[in-house]
Amino acid sequence: MGPLTDIRILDMSRLLPGPFCTRLFADMGADVIKIEEPVKGDYARDFVPRRGDFACWFMEVNRNKKSVALDLKQESDRTLFLELAKTAQVVVESYRPGVLEKLGVDFATVRKVNPKIVYCSITGYGKQGPLVKQADHDIGYQSVAGLISLSGEKDGKPAIPGVLAADMQASAMAGMSILAALHHAERTGEGQEISISLFDTCLALVPGVSATYFGNGFVNMRGNNWLSGANPNYNVYRTKDGRYMSVGCLEEKFWKNLCRVLERPDLVPTIREEDKYPWLKQELATVIAGKTMREWVELAKGSDACFAPVLNYDEALASEQAKADEMVLDVEDEELGKYKTMGFVTKFSGTPCALYRRAPRLGEHTEEILKEIAKKKADCE
Repeated sequence: MGPLTDIRILDMSRLLPGPFCTRLFADMGADVIKIEEPVKGDYARDFVPRRGDFACWFMEVNRNKKSVALDLKQESDRTLFLELAKTAQVVVESYRPGVLEKLGVDFATVRKVNPKIVYCSITGYGKQGPLVKQADHDIGYQSVAGLISLSGEKDGKPAIPGVLAADMQASAMAGMSILAALHHAERTGEGQEISISLFDTCLALVPGVSATYFGNGFVNMRGNNWLSGANPNYNVYRTKDGRYMSVGCLEEKFWKNLCRVLERPDLVPTIREEDKYPWLKQELATVIAGKTMREWVELAKGSDACFAPVLNYDEALASEQAKADEMVLDVEDEELGKYKTMGFVTKFSGTPCALYRRAPRLGEHTEEILKEIAKKKADCE
């Protein structure tokens, strides 16, 4: 069993940041109960593609959880939620600020019935400031936080990053913060509220960018700094077959190794001459365009040259590295048959993560959990 089998989490979040965070807890053995509104539930249940009557997206971020359907606009269901909150250590929610206060299930209310509760709110723009009520998605948070301006070709339009950085990093920040708050609650008996803003997360996600700005006022933009295309030794180059190889030789020792692989030892000292960078980029582009991606991969083996193929996602999952680290799980379900899902990033030596159950149908565990609440109330009377 995982290391968090004694933790119960009530998950009122939807879509990606909150559900992914609580899925990580569930993978580690926590008892995660997804609180969903009746009839529709989490919006992600409607996404395509589908596996039987399940949305694949929903299954990927909600495995190992239970589902309880409650209409929190109804007093009877609010009462049930608060009874359930008495049995939990954590609540995670992703509503806009003020919504759960109106419903009567906010931190202040839950804390009255459970003083040790850790209550984590994941929002777009936090709980203060002019944007708190503004609706947005990952691209918006990254845009307002200055991240989108970092991606793309110099003098070209900004590129949409291929990773939902705001969602995923906020999810990780929430998880780490929850564990810290649980530690505090265990020591002191005091719960607390955690506020995680996707906008704030994006601002803090690029310490190198903030360090240079705070240090000398330099504003990082696409193509004007060493990590976004300005330097020849940290860049992407097209191969003979139309694929790409990435070069990440920030240290001179790796640059020397790359020049050895390219059979261009004459390029080694040029990396110290910034005025020659445009020429050096063109030289690298010409050399790398002379062979296919596969040929370069073979030549680079064992070279320690920080010279890697730009793989498509299907190729990455099929790679020997992904297989060796068991990052793709083969699942056999009685109802859904065989399917694949993502493996576990965290590898515990003594309490490994596991796949305990597929994602739940809407309200699948309502009756089971309500019976548990009724029994606890009866035992206390």
